[in-house]
Amino acid sequence: MMRRTALFPALLLAFAVATPAAALDVFIKSPRPQEGVFGDVEVVAEVLSADPVVEVVFRVDDKVIARRSEPPWRAHVDIGQDNVPHVFDVTATDAHGETASARVVTRTIAVDLSLDLELQQLYITATKNGERVLNLPRGSFRVLDEGKEQEIVTFETGDVPLTAVLMVDTSASMEGDRLRAALEGAKAFVGGMRELDEASLMLFSDRLIHQTPFRSDPASLAAGLDGIEAGGGTALNDYLYASLKMLEAQQGRRVVILLSDGTDVESTLGIQDVQWKAQRSQALIYWIRLRDEAQGNVVARTSGWRDMEGHRRELEGLMEVVRQSGGRIVDIDRIAGATAAFRDILAELRDQYVLGYYPSRNENDGSWHDVKVRVDDRGTEIRTREGYVDF
Repeated sequence: MMRRTALFPALLLAFAVATPAAALDVFIKSPRPQEGVFGDVEVVAEVLSADPVVEVVFRVDDKVIARRSEPPWRAHVDIGQDNVPHVFDVTATDAHGETASARVVTRTIAVDLSLDLELQQLYITATKNGERVLNLPRGSFRVLDEGKEQEIVTFETGDVPLTAVLMVDTSASMEGDRLRAALEGAKAFVGGMRELDEASLMLFSDRLIHQTPFRSDPASLAAGLDGIEAGGGTALNDYLYASLKMLEAQQGRRVVILLSDGTDVESTLGIQDVQWKAQRSQALIYWIRLRDEAQGNVVARTSGWRDMEGHRRELEGLMEVVRQSGGRIVDIDRIAGATAAFRDILAELRDQYVLGYYPSRNENDGSWHDVKVRVDDRGTEIRTREGYVDF
């Protein structure tokens, strides 16, 4: 994200020439002192040691964000969009218990006018012939906002922390082995999360059956699931809207993963309400779509709210919401495929590129901005969200 330039003032260099090297020393290469930083920040440290290093602890504003026991000595943190100074500390400990620390203090950005510093972040999946492409350099990408090319100010790949809501449909159609297999899939996802990732597990039908706070520990996320039974109708729109609302208060890469046949028979909200909310969110939406095991087709129904044609429009609207967000639909013909589907989505999230830019035109007028990403690599296809609301 930041230029990785080692910062050694002349006085420090002169001192180093005249003084024997310490047995253990730490330097923070990124971010740079007195630099203004926003959003996802990569902290990069260099550790010099004559003895094995057993732990490197990364702190931001006195809060531990990561612990590393082997190089590379780096960590990610989302510090938000506030224009305030931040304190980055890195402490290394060697095999003899000796410690060394380094500190960098970033600054606020001085402006003469009130500027909107809202960083727009794009989570990009690149594929070629159905396989994910993982080696594209920063210079391969172009971002167009309302047709105008933007300056890419942040570029990351790989381990950017995520915050996910895992929505599992527990309506009557999920009775018995179906529900157990769906929960095993959700457990597989949380079991693959990393240190800074968080998730909330939401089980819903026509009411909220079970929900956890956002947590990073797989065991606590899976606790309390014994004895839960499927039943009732499906209020998909209501709870998808609620999930997007929950993610507003979270940082990092925000994701909703929905496992359902998609047939909403109980919601008071229409899919247009969900689309309105999704367009004002940076959340990716993935839909693990359970198709009818007997017919291989999405179930079509009528209800007191909608006739068959109304349900068809709702399903098409849900597909559009998923596509606009930059997520995708993962079809499974049998519930036994839920675990593989959850794992595939997690792998895709790990393989995404994360680009950030400050829009060159931002009028806070509630208008929709079309965003397109081009890549200079023949045959490579790009998937990301299609735009955002300027507010």
